[in-house]
Amino acid sequence: MKKILILLVVLPTVCLSIGYGVGMYVSKPSLGPDNEAHASEKHETDHDSADKSDDGDLHADDTHSEDAKPIVVKLGQMIVPVYKARSVTYVVMNLGVTVPNLATAEYYNLGENAAKLRDSIFASLKHTAEGKALRGVTIDTEKLSHDITADIKPKFSEINDVLFLAFYKKDVARS
Repeated sequence: MKKILILLVVLPTVCLSIGYGVGMYVSKPSLGPDNEAHASEKHETDHDSADKSDDGDLHADDTHSEDAKPIVVKLGQMIVPVYKARSVTYVVMNLGVTVPNLATAEYYNLGENAAKLRDSIFASLKHTAEGKALRGVTIDTEKLSHDITADIKPKFSEINDVLFLAFYKKDVARS
């Protein structure tokens, strides 16, 4: 009985600790001569950019880079059922929206504001699920994104675009 107890308790503990140790060893990046050279180059470019910020040249470039790259606010996963005659298609998507500035991104990172936006997007998706857009074999995500953006734009004027960060569907037969 003691041997079985030892096998059931000690053996998994030993295997778990060995696996953890190997995982920690494997996950560490090896610092070879190539990586050290890249690290020193990065360190030098960091000092150069710090010197430019003292002169004020870097701040002029920040406004252009902020306009060029929209800020994406992740809203989470949403599942929309599409009912058909013999099956139900579950459309699963990870949603995000693009906003023009950080203040708007912070506003939509708050729970209640994000919930209002998600509810509006979900209502638009449920309305779309009743039509033909989500019933086909393939779904045009660009058109769907454009339609949802146009639908929520009157309520949320600061939203630039609705993005599908991940999008897939699964058909389940009705029983």
